[in-house]
Formats: sequence, C-alpha cells, structure tokens
Amino acid sequence: MRVHFTNLGCKLNQAEIERLARDFAAAGHEVVATLAEADLHVVNSCTVTGTAARSSRKAAGRGRGRLRTVLTGCWATESPEKAACLAGVDLVVPNAEKDNLLSRVHEAFPERAEPRVSEPVPCSPALESHTRAMVKIEDGCNMRCAFCIIPFTRGNQRSRSLGEVVAEVRARAREGYQEVVITGVQISAWRWETDRLAELVEAILAGTDIPRLRLTSIAPWDLDERLLDLWSDRRLCRHLHLSLQSGSTATLRRMRRPYTAESYLDLLVKVRTAVPGVAVTTDVIVGFPGETEAEFAESLATVESAAFAKVHVFPFSTRPGTEAEVMPGQIPPERKKERMDRMLTAAAQAEQDFHRAHLGTRATVLWERPRDGMGHGLTDNYLRVMSAEGAGLWNRFSEVELVGLAEDGVRGEIVA
Repeated sequence: MRVHFTNLGCKLNQAEIERLARDFAAAGHEVVATLAEADLHVVNSCTVTGTAARSSRKAAGRGRGRLRTVLTGCWATESPEKAACLAGVDLVVPNAEKDNLLSRVHEAFPERAEPRVSEPVPCSPALESHTRAMVKIEDGCNMRCAFCIIPFTRGNQRSRSLGEVVAEVRARAREGYQEVVITGVQISAWRWETDRLAELVEAILAGTDIPRLRLTSIAPWDLDERLLDLWSDRRLCRHLHLSLQSGSTATLRRMRRPYTAESYLDLLVKVRTAVPGVAVTTDVIVGFPGETEAEFAESLATVESAAFAKVHVFPFSTRPGTEAEVMPGQIPPERKKERMDRMLTAAAQAEQDFHRAHLGTRATVLWERPRDGMGHGLTDNYLRVMSAEGAGLWNRFSEVELVGLAEDGVRGEIVA
C-alpha cells in the first residue's frame, strides 16, 4: 500500500503518527508525502476543541471516493458511531487499539495487505524531512479538569518503561535525528517503579548521544525541581511548556486546576533562576464558564507579567461529557471573541518581547528544510530563526548572530 498520514492536534498525536509510519514502512508498505500518491489515508484525529473535531471530520473526507480512509485518534474514540458514519471512512480504530492499527488495516483490507516491496523501507518522505523525532513516554491522564476530554479519550495515565524510552531515543539518534522531543499528555506524570521524570531525562542524557533533547508539557503542580539541575547538560533544550489555562485563581478553582496564579508565577521565578534564557510556553483559555470581567482582567494581567515566549490562546469550547459543559455562566460568543482579541494581543506582545530580548546575541540553530528558498531553524530555547544562508544546511547545526525581528521569529546571520 501507499499510505499517507494526516495528523491533527498535539505533539503526542505527532509522535504516534511517526511510530505508525515506521510500522507501515517496516512491513514493506510505502509511506507517501501527499494524498494524491496514496491508496490508503490514515487520519489521527483530535477533539480537544470543537474546531479540532471539525477539522478532523473534514480531513477524513478528503479522500472520499478515491482511496481507503482509516480514522483513529481522540475524536474517533469520543464519537465512534459518528466516525463510522462519515462519508468516505472505511475503518475506525479507537485510541485503545491504535498500537495495533497496522494489523487492523491488514484484516480490514486483505487485498491490500501485501507490501509493495519485499524488504522493509528504511525511511519515507513523511519522516525524512524532519530534524526532530517525537518520542512518546506516557499516555492518558488521571486528572479531571472540568474542561478537558482527554481522560475520556485516552484513559488513565500509564507510562512506558525507562529502558524502552532510552532504547527508542538511541534508535532515533542512529537514524540521524539531531533532536528528540519527549512527549505525552503531561510528561511530568511519567513514573516507572521508583523513578520519576528527572531519572528518565538523566538516563537519556547518560545513555544516548542525541545532540538535543527537548521536553514538552509539564504540569505546573508536578514539576520535579531535581529536573532543574539537569540543564547543566547543554544538550537539554532550555524550553518548558507549563500550561497555565487561566491567570485567575478563581477561574482555576472552577477548572479544577490545583494551583493558583500566584504559585504559578512563583514557579516561573524558580525555573528562570535555575535555567537562564529558558523559553516558557503555555496555553490559556478565555471565556471559561463564570469568567467575570474581573477574572479575565486578572488572567490578562498574569499573562502580561509572566513574560512567556509563546502563548497558545483558545476560546472555551464545550466538550461533551465534561463538567464544564453544564456549568452555569456560559459566556456569549461575542464576549469570548472580544476577550480572545485582547489576550491574543498580549500573547503577540510577549512573543515579540522575547524575540527582541535576544537580538544582538549568538545562538546555535538546528536547520530544517528551507521554505521558499529561506532557511528556517530553531534554537534550543525555541527561537525561530530565518536566514537565506541556512537554506542548504538541513539537519545541521550552526552558530548565528540574531540581528533583527522577522515575521514569527528573528533574522540570523551565520557566524563563520
């Protein structure tokens, strides 16, 4: 089969798509970069917001009438009957069976189970353009935040073993990836026997030669401060994603988030003291049920004072079966939009301030595939750098001087 994968949503979904692509390639199938080349379309769906669910449904219909379509992921798990009834969808695989998706496809479409080549395919267009590999270390969540549907679609929290994770990182390094991103629903929940995330990160750094290791979502109430000592290893990227959700303590209580705006800001001080130059990114919801003008003003003030490197802003989206779905005080759409605009303005200003603060300094960039003849890459602390000189340096590091602001990043000049 010629298989095309479409991913919607988070880095965890991306990690799963990368693993599935490797499974299909190892079985002798061809993973292709565009839908036009494919005869099988695998869609990894998302349902964290209503917009994500709609995008998932739209993506599943893109190959209707031309090829087989498999729908998996969180929206397919939340609404399996609706997913099965979508025009063009031939097979629905819920999250609980995602690890066996290849065998489910072979069972459902036996006429296409024969591989296109007799030997495993070493790489694919879908993967070979990446400089970073996603490695999933845990899944599921035991929290019951009032707005979140993830515990219903991904189940209770569970962790992969330390040895298995280290072995996968080692394998990605052998394949030539220069950076591995550790991902999960919230990686701070990872546990194996008596070990926590600090032990896992330490084991990866000690047991692999991966040039860069980046962490993703860490719960702000569950940051093991022993982690902060590990940034003495320059391979650990100075980047943390600490999800705020609201900068109002009263709103956080209704969300069932176990921290306050003040304790969150105190945590940022600890992190920045231990890891100079760290980029802290976050998520913020506006228009949560019951959010008053005063609560929104407090949330906005928290975001403005936190000096985030990037803020992902979402309007509250009702998710079926969650506590927030039936909460009183639902915010009208027009008021949500007005608050969204104000929060997005603050987010854009914070990002620009973070970029501006680094002008005139030097940084190491890992270059990605060029876009429109322009080199694009990331520093370890999540600055996106553009430079025409970097266009021919895919998957290589170089030192640059950061010389000016650019759209969505900074301009860099390579240092000889």
